[in-house]
Amino acid sequence: MTQDIQDYYINGNFITRERLKQTLFKNYFTRFIAYCCKSFFIYIIILINSLFKRQNMNFKYSVSFCCIFKNEASYLDEWIQYHLVTGIEHFYLYNNNSDDNYLEILQPYIKEGIVDLIDWSFEHSQMIAYEDCYKKHKKDTNWLAFIDVDEFVCPLSTNNISLWLKSYKNYPGVAIYWKQFGSQGKLEHDKNKLVIEQYTQCWPKPSVFTKMFCNMNFPISEFDNPHSISSKIFGVKVPPVNQFKNFMSFGIHLWLPFQPLTIQINHYWGKAYECFVESKINRSDVYHKDNFKMGQARKKLLKSHESMCTVRDYSIQRFLLYTKLRNNPN
Repeated sequence: MTQDIQDYYINGNFITRERLKQTLFKNYFTRFIAYCCKSFFIYIIILINSLFKRQNMNFKYSVSFCCIFKNEASYLDEWIQYHLVTGIEHFYLYNNNSDDNYLEILQPYIKEGIVDLIDWSFEHSQMIAYEDCYKKHKKDTNWLAFIDVDEFVCPLSTNNISLWLKSYKNYPGVAIYWKQFGSQGKLEHDKNKLVIEQYTQCWPKPSVFTKMFCNMNFPISEFDNPHSISSKIFGVKVPPVNQFKNFMSFGIHLWLPFQPLTIQINHYWGKAYECFVESKINRSDVYHKDNFKMGQARKKLLKSHESMCTVRDYSIQRFLLYTKLRNNPN
């Protein structure tokens, strides 16, 4: 691995950004022992809850998305259409001071009752928006996922996200790993082609970073990290499981070699270079408060990110035709 990508390294089944610091009492062995003890305790709680809990609530929707966006009009239509094809039923979209034509794009979906649009003027308030959505709509949808417009949830073992989630009904939260996609060497984005059509070059393995599907039959514990949201069972804080139903705790992500990925999030982080400059450097951030600092950090990460894009993944393109047909039914 070259010096340019020393901040990234492949660790087993994953690509991660940094090594956890090892000390005498906080090394891999002691963390694994603590992880096993905690996981056993939580599995017992899950089992007891599944045996004695009341009936699940009746929800209006099976799976919904919560998303905060800013000046994403160019990508909103494709993102909504794609996820409608893959089983998402409703979208709670928080507009964070956009000045593009987002309303023109969203108006048909609002009229159909597919999108709830919320004007959200607070800067750097992604997690507050998530919490607002949860409090207002936790009785409306069985699963609420917190996803960005550059993230496309791609089921691999089925064609429907709602169907995929059925086996996780006893778990409070499922975290899905990112698959990072690169620029494909493009300087300019082709506006006549979809994102999922243009970008297939990606990292060879998933990132340890995740996004969340939260089960609204369980109360969420707190909103402080968009990549991992814990819930509560009998007052006990419970971390999410990954798709292999292993709890994510102490920085440990269990995935046995014989277990195939059944779902991933295609993260189109930068897209073409012009898109990267506009969205990752020049645009203010909905989460981080120091826009300039984050812009410079991302600029430094770009070469490393691109260097890791050594394979191609076409799995999402099996949904390409029907994503297009939703816009052109004739």
